[in-house]
Amino acid sequence: MKKKIIALIVILAAGAGLYLAYRANEVGPPAPVTSEATFAELWADEGSGIRSQEPEAENSTGSAESATTAAPVFNARTAGITAAAPTTTTTAAATTTATIAPASGDPKAQYAYAGVYQGINPQVAAVPGDPYLIFVSRESALPQGYSGKVKLAACVPGYDHQMESTAAAQYRKMFDAGKADGVTLAPYSGYRSTQRQKNNFENKIKSYENGGKGREAAVMAASQSILPPGCSEHEAGLAMDIVSTDANFKDTKEYKWLVENAHNYGFILRYPSGKTNITLVKYEPWHWRYVGIEHATKMKETGQVLEEYLGLR
Repeated sequence: MKKKIIALIVILAAGAGLYLAYRANEVGPPAPVTSEATFAELWADEGSGIRSQEPEAENSTGSAESATTAAPVFNARTAGITAAAPTTTTTAAATTTATIAPASGDPKAQYAYAGVYQGINPQVAAVPGDPYLIFVSRESALPQGYSGKVKLAACVPGYDHQMESTAAAQYRKMFDAGKADGVTLAPYSGYRSTQRQKNNFENKIKSYENGGKGREAAVMAASQSILPPGCSEHEAGLAMDIVSTDANFKDTKEYKWLVENAHNYGFILRYPSGKTNITLVKYEPWHWRYVGIEHATKMKETGQVLEEYLGLR
């Protein structure tokens, strides 16, 4: 009888210990991954160093003095984040060092939405030594948390649109120059959070599903007009849709002005006509990407799109 009582006490003590451990989150089931989870939650292992470039500082800004700030921000010009090993590509006009690297092969560096959006499985982008050259597409997703750390600024007074701070300052100069020439380069859609991009993508998928497509077919159809979450340059704060997203924008004086002058302010037409087989995105005369004046000028001189300029195609 005495042995039974001792055994019962041991069992009760063990059960109490497990209960307290569970309450303290020491054990227990992992949080489920659902289609409603946020971008950061869906990455394979938050904080596990999934980037394919060198690991960032603990505060994710690349700046030690900012470590005590409650909400650190990413400043692309000063962060000094580099990729693993730069590769040199030769263009018709100049030799450019591009530090875009493929994913490391670490299974933790895989795009977490791959299980949610079948057929969409980009690598995780390496952040180059010049972050304004980061390659973002359905093939190359932003690293974990990148979008939420972009240092934002308003582009033009009176318009509720933002970009990464340096890109925003250059857009303002471009806007003022256009105004002086009689064109209004009204910002239409700039920075988007990854959650907003995800919502836009989901809504497009649903519209195709409501039209009779199956889930996988709807995902692929949606990706032809809206990039999946994590894969849009808008999430990096480096893209602006100007005036509208109407194909007829190509016939406007604003578009003609941009074609002739945007490179002087660091902007490129990201998805031009005749290059769809390279960019894998349809012609978008309204979508302009900031890469910096030097790179934009070289790309205009050579007629290259970003993929060609970086030697990725």
